Amino acid sequence: MVEADYSRRSAHLRMSLYYVAFFSVYGIAIPLWPRWLEHYISVEYVGIVMGAAYWAKLIFVPMTSWIADVTGNRKSILISLALFVIAALILLPYMDGWFLYALIWGAAGAALSSAVPLSDGLTLRAQQTIGIDFGKARLWGSLSFIAFSLLVGAMADQYGIDTIYVAMLLTGAFLLFVSFLLPGIRTQPEEGKVPFFRPLALPNFPLFVVTVSLLLSTLAGLFGFCAFLWSNLCYTNAEITLFCVIGVVAEIGMFAVSGRLIGRFGATPMIAVAALGGMVRWLLLAIASSPIIIGLAQMLHALTFALLYMAFIAYIGKRVPPAISASAQGLYDSLAMGVFFGIFTIAAGWLHQQDGSYNFLFMSLLSAIGLVLALILWRQVRCYDRMQASR
Repeated sequence: MVEADYSRRSAHLRMSLYYVAFFSVYGIAIPLWPRWLEHYISVEYVGIVMGAAYWAKLIFVPMTSWIADVTGNRKSILISLALFVIAALILLPYMDGWFLYALIWGAAGAALSSAVPLSDGLTLRAQQTIGIDFGKARLWGSLSFIAFSLLVGAMADQYGIDTIYVAMLLTGAFLLFVSFLLPGIRTQPEEGKVPFFRPLALPNFPLFVVTVSLLLSTLAGLFGFCAFLWSNLCYTNAEITLFCVIGVVAEIGMFAVSGRLIGRFGATPMIAVAALGGMVRWLLLAIASSPIIIGLAQMLHALTFALLYMAFIAYIGKRVPPAISASAQGLYDSLAMGVFFGIFTIAAGWLHQQDGSYNFLFMSLLSAIGLVLALILWRQVRCYDRMQASR
């Protein structure tokens, strides 16, 4: 392993600043970017343009993960991805027609989201080699997401829809600048190896990645259709935003304490806890109309996302060799946020048309399946650890 000489405080500040910058872009791209797009292309094509980024990830994530493991250098890739996003944003207003928008934003959106497994992998290496707290660095991203989505949304109402585009460009430039400040922690590549699919040969890894990907992709029902359901229950846009903020605040709290929880109980038990939280959360959202119950359900985002994701990171850090860790995270991201997320979004849309609650009942069922898989994984990991200890 090759490392640059960084203090724990310096590495923590650099990674925290990167998360602030990255999620300032994401905080605009997820809730607000479609509003800008619909002013330049027909509304019926906005979904195609946004969806193109999910499918393009099936190319970008494996490619960038493979390069990261072959070179051992995540920082240079993150700089290149930020530069690619800025170039696409500059080019986009000069395009005409939904197809070119889909082509350019599909690539740019995939490049943007491909930075997630790479930056998280870099933070994980900093945690293992220098001792920073992953969760405490990552929580700044969640705070940034809230702040920028609310700020830019308010500014767009005040100054016009093009404020969204200007904000995307400025935060993208900030992301590029901060990418140069990232700690240059590297891993030593394995010579003569093709790493991307090698994690699948690790003990219990296929079951692990399917379980975590299934559970995390149940968020597809929330991201795509919660606003429609709550709007039909006569909640205002401000109230719907508040429900979303409750979830992110709970996420931030979990990021702050997840390291101690996972250190005390282990990663695989926490995956099972997250699955149980998903069963309860989605069931509550399927039947709830009271703001109190919806708020309580949203607090379970601490389990269904933050605890689950931190358990995933902890498992990777303990059981995947550093030389193929980027590929392991890339496999998860391709499966969870690409294949599963795409399929479940389509299914959730069809169920929502039948009845708004069916979508969340389906996600609760998927969480129940995930709980069964998590319990099997927990048992198999314990058996494997006992077998290794007896040798």
